[in-house]
Amino acid sequence: MIAHTSKNIPSLGVQEDTVLSMRDVALIQLDESIRLFLVGRYLPAITLAGAADEVLGKLISKQGGKSVIYESLDSIASLRGATSLTVMQGLANKEIIDRWNKTRNALKHVVVDDAAPYLRVNLCDEAYWMIRRCLANAEKLHMTVDIAHELDNWVVQNVI
Repeated sequence: MIAHTSKNIPSLGVQEDTVLSMRDVALIQLDESIRLFLVGRYLPAITLAGAADEVLGKLISKQGGKSVIYESLDSIASLRGATSLTVMQGLANKEIIDRWNKTRNALKHVVVDDAAPYLRVNLCDEAYWMIRRCLANAEKLHMTVDIAHELDNWVVQNVI
């Protein structure tokens, strides 16, 4: 079943419609986010990886599984229960998720209330960890991301 068609907009006549699975959409977004990261275009890498992460998480959930973010929350809860430590400052799950997605969401949404509409963020770090989260979710779906090894090579060349 095709969920969406673009027949509501006039065609430029350049290309016929393409039918994509949401799995393909996420894979293309993830692949492109890595390519952007590798050439230092971190901001669009964050937004594309964030979009892919959202799709992958929903696909995992639809199959009855848990995305990496929810597995992480389970681990935090287990650690809290086993140690009585205040892991993640004792934040509720929603607050933890909001914190982990803060940059992605800030790049997607304008918050009118902000007195100073500026961000201070390490775009490289944010893009890297969002892509890593996506790769972990892709792995849970047994998806092959051919370009993933280039991200590992980048880390060896630039970080280690």
